[in-house]
Amino acid sequence: MRQQKNIFYDFGTLSEAAFLKKEFEWAEKRNVKVRIAHGFLKTYKPVIDDAPYRIFDRLSDYKAWCEKTLAPWLGYGKTPAKYLKEKKKGKSKE
Repeated sequence: MRQQKNIFYDFGTLSEAAFLKKEFEWAEKRNVKVRIAHGFLKTYKPVIDDAPYRIFDRLSDYKAWCEKTLAPWLGYGKTPAKYLKEKKKGKSKE
C-alpha cells in the first residue's frame, strides 16, 4: 500500500498554538499502523541492553547488581530515603 504524503502550505508565520493544532490535525489523519510506528521509540538502556538476559540465584542478588551496575536515572535502584519520608508525611495528613 502506497502512503500518501500530506503537504500543507501556510503563508506567514504560525503561532505556537496554531502550529500545535495543525500537528494534531495531521496526526489524527494518520492510520493506526503509522500511529503505532510513530508512538514507540527504542531507547538504548546502558548495561541492560548489552546482554540478552541475566540469571540471578536470589532476588537480593539482582537488587544488589542493579544498585552497583545501573545508572540511577534508569530507576532500578532503591528509592531515595527523602521520597519515602515525604510519602509517610503525606499519609499522616490524610
